[in-house]
Amino acid sequence: MEEYEEPDYEQEQVNDSTGLPSGVVERLSKYAERTKKDLADVTQQFRDYIAKEYLCEDASAEDEDLLEDWAEQMLVETRTESSGGGGGSYGGVPFVGMFVGVEPNSRDRRAGLVKRAKRDFTLDAGAAVSSGFVGHFTKGEGVWMLNTNNGERRTEFSTDEVPDHSFIADGERICLLTKAGRPKAMSMIGRNYFFLGSQEAEFTNDNAIQLWRLDCQGEDANMVVRIGAPCRINARPPNENAPEGFKDVLSTSLGIKDDINYTEDFVDKSVRPLLNPFKMWTDLELHGHYAALEDLVEAFESGSRTFTINGEQGKSGPVIFTKGTVNRLSSEARDSEYDEGGRTYSLSLSSSAMQSMHSNRDLREVMCWIGSACNDLTNPFVAFEGDEEVPYAENSTVLVCGRIAVKRKDGNDIPNLKVMGVFAHPRRIRRRATGGNTGRGQFE
Repeated sequence: MEEYEEPDYEQEQVNDSTGLPSGVVERLSKYAERTKKDLADVTQQFRDYIAKEYLCEDASAEDEDLLEDWAEQMLVETRTESSGGGGGSYGGVPFVGMFVGVEPNSRDRRAGLVKRAKRDFTLDAGAAVSSGFVGHFTKGEGVWMLNTNNGERRTEFSTDEVPDHSFIADGERICLLTKAGRPKAMSMIGRNYFFLGSQEAEFTNDNAIQLWRLDCQGEDANMVVRIGAPCRINARPPNENAPEGFKDVLSTSLGIKDDINYTEDFVDKSVRPLLNPFKMWTDLELHGHYAALEDLVEAFESGSRTFTINGEQGKSGPVIFTKGTVNRLSSEARDSEYDEGGRTYSLSLSSSAMQSMHSNRDLREVMCWIGSACNDLTNPFVAFEGDEEVPYAENSTVLVCGRIAVKRKDGNDIPNLKVMGVFAHPRRIRRRATGGNTGRGQFE
């Protein structure tokens, strides 16, 4: 018996270099050619798209015609966004600069969508489904049926089980929908990373550099970054119609943690010394976020915003950069009920100006509170000498990115910082002695 050989059309369905069906590759190739992009970048853009919109991490497990439809959706949406002057493609555009901090708390980016879906469905179920935003599960013959604005269809979920991504509203089981009408996960954890820089094409332009909030989701919400190290990332600029409070937010595709390129090649060699954070973070001609330690109360008053929660007003201080000499530090964790990870760390900063101005210890130094996210994701207690981590000790000079808070004590306004990032340079630190048992337990 002759050995069976698959027909040619079967062999040509999958492209060897991308692992995607030829119909998908043909579409991506034409788009890459038209936009003068590299096919590998466009292919990754497609993988990011289906991972975000359809939670598909393995394209090889999907049908060819489905993948082709997804490619069509991405390319149509990409062309629409690009021509409309909005957020750009799913691959984003190159931004250059450096990470300067990480938000202490992660948040469920879809909690508000779930709340809205429950409200809309409870008020008017028909209108909610017709909007294309909400899907409604009903029981069919042994399986759940999903009702959307495109009609009713069978699902693979048995009525003996709870359909994936569903939740209860007004006694019924509903779900969020993607633009293609498929159930979307009801939860997506996100965290803001702070990035000082600009689009690569504008980096050397006047007033181009600014402090951005980089919205990272999924696994990227807990990615480790190098604070103060020049790098290139891909991100989507805010839409021109974004609300005022979100014009500094850059969107990202899933997987940005694997695409950070630490490099200085985006500026000429003669300019690279200016990328040193001790210059870039403190240059008020580049941005308005630097404040000296002795000016933190003034910076709080001029830059804070007022908000109302449950009828009570509060103030949130601005995110700033400052520089100081480390008076004390505690790199050992303490329990904290207010921190997301239940741990907090601390250091205090001072300067000759503060020492000269005040005799009160509370006014002679600024306490800097470091949460578990900053500690775990940015390594705030070391300087980097190449790839080597060098722990620093008291009397080191460091830069801090943090949010100012002010408390009133004995008639004085005393500032402190909720730290998001710390940068230490090996030439500006005193090296900490390491080794031995430094825990308090040795004395118990």
